[in-house]
Amino acid sequence: MDVQGLEAFWWIAKTGSFNRAAERLFLTQPSVTARIQALEKELGQQLFERRPRGVRLTDAGRALLPHAERVLQDIKRARQAVLGLQNATGGTLSVGSALTTSAYLLPEILTRFKALHPAVEVLVHTGRSHQVQQLVLDDTVQVGLVHAPLPSHAEIVTYPLSEEPILLVVPPDHPVASRPEVSLDELTQESFITTDRASGYWALVEQWWASQGFVPHITMELDSIEAAKRMVLCGLGLTLLPHSTVKAEIALGQVVAVPLANSANLRRQNILIHRRGKIWSGTARAFLRTVGEMFNVDLGIGNAV
Repeated sequence: MDVQGLEAFWWIAKTGSFNRAAERLFLTQPSVTARIQALEKELGQQLFERRPRGVRLTDAGRALLPHAERVLQDIKRARQAVLGLQNATGGTLSVGSALTTSAYLLPEILTRFKALHPAVEVLVHTGRSHQVQQLVLDDTVQVGLVHAPLPSHAEIVTYPLSEEPILLVVPPDHPVASRPEVSLDELTQESFITTDRASGYWALVEQWWASQGFVPHITMELDSIEAAKRMVLCGLGLTLLPHSTVKAEIALGQVVAVPLANSANLRRQNILIHRRGKIWSGTARAFLRTVGEMFNVDLGIGNAV
């Protein structure tokens, strides 16, 4: 069924006149008549009764009117949705995020983004970095915020955003809390608490320990960073955490980060990924602009909205 014919039908029904409908549609009266004739031919029913003082809907016309209104409203909403995406005034943004990023970094990014684009709906999908990469490849999410190292893939474009140190975290009353630096040799008898050992950052910790020939005395294995922090707060051991995950507790004096000797390379990289050749909506471009400005990184998208 031709949309232009439905639009002409709707205006005639509302104005009661072919001429007035033609004026609203910026068409000639014969053009409007031709559209209605084509619609009536398709439906096999006459839609209007012609009268000296205008036109009235037939029974078929009255049956068609509410459906025509819904179709035209749906088309209007569809146009508004696409325009909203282009202008970043609406639509949906889908972001994939590594687990720790979603808890400690993404909230700040989204706070900045939503302040500028409050009508945009944001959907966040979380998982391991390699899982988020697959979400990007599947177009389930538009962009991903993950950690390096990440398996290389020809269809994935990667932008480094920032690096953060992985810190030795101890209770404030621990003997080494006031030390300017501590070596691993001094920690051989300490009780270490591990977080999620399947996470990418903990793999970096274990690799560094191995490179230093250090075998930690692990007394507790947990599946979350928050749980590990609580154990340290209670004086049950030491742990190593990325700076972003513990900076609030450090600022409050609840825990202390003690510099480790030879740990300059013990750092985690935060990266943004997207599918190569991605055609960006205005909403996605606005999000990339927010991230780029926050980290002072050129994300290669040109002028975002």
